Amino acid sequence: MKKFIALISAAAIMLSVFAVSVCAAELSDAQKADLGKYKIMTGDPSGDLRLGDTITRAEAVKMICTAGGIKAKNPEAKPFADIDSSHWAYDYICAAKENGIINGDENGNFNPSENITNEEIVKTVVCLLGYSPMADANGGYPAGYTMAASRYGITEGLTLKVDSPAIRNDVGVILYNSLDIPLMKEPVGGAGEYVIMDGMSGYPLETLRTRLEAE
Repeated sequence: MKKFIALISAAAIMLSVFAVSVCAAELSDAQKADLGKYKIMTGDPSGDLRLGDTITRAEAVKMICTAGGIKAKNPEAKPFADIDSSHWAYDYICAAKENGIINGDENGNFNPSENITNEEIVKTVVCLLGYSPMADANGGYPAGYTMAASRYGITEGLTLKVDSPAIRNDVGVILYNSLDIPLMKEPVGGAGEYVIMDGMSGYPLETLRTRLEAE
C-alpha cells in the first residue's frame, strides 16, 4: 500500500465546508487581477466576470486546465461519448481526462453543458493539486475530497451548499486559494511514496503559481 506524507484521518476534520452558505468570501480586486493575469478567469466579451452565475462543467474544466497549465499530450478522438473534436472545450476536456482530473458518468458521457456542483469542483481541484490519493484513502468522493480541500486551504473562506451548482465567484476563490498550495507528487524514482512539494525534506517548492510562472 502506498504511503502518504501528511495523511489525515477521516475523523480528524469536520465536514462543515459543505454547510448551508451563511457568508462567503467574495473575490477582491487583487484576486480578480491575479486570476486574469494567468487567464484563469477572464470574463465575457465585455469583461464581466458574471460572479453570481453558475458555471458549466466545460467552463470549469477550461479554468482548471488553465490554472494547472495542462495540455493533452495524446488527445483522444472521442474522450467521452458526448464529446468530439467539434466541441469548443475539446482540448481542455481531453487534457483533464488524460491527467485523471475528470471522468464520465455511468454511460460514458461528460455532460459538458450541465452545471458543475460544489462537490464536483472541489474534487477536480483536489485532483489538479495531486491530493486525490490522500482523498481516496480517506473516504473517497465526496467526503475524502471535501476533507482534503478543507485541510489544505482550497475552500478557505467559503461555506458551500451541499449538492448545489457552483457559482463563478466561489470557483474563482477556490482556484485563487489553490495557486499557492504545494502540490502533492510521486517523485521520479520514488517507491510509491507521495510527498508534498513544500520546499522541505529535500523536495523543491512546487505550486500552480510556480508552474504558471515557469511557462
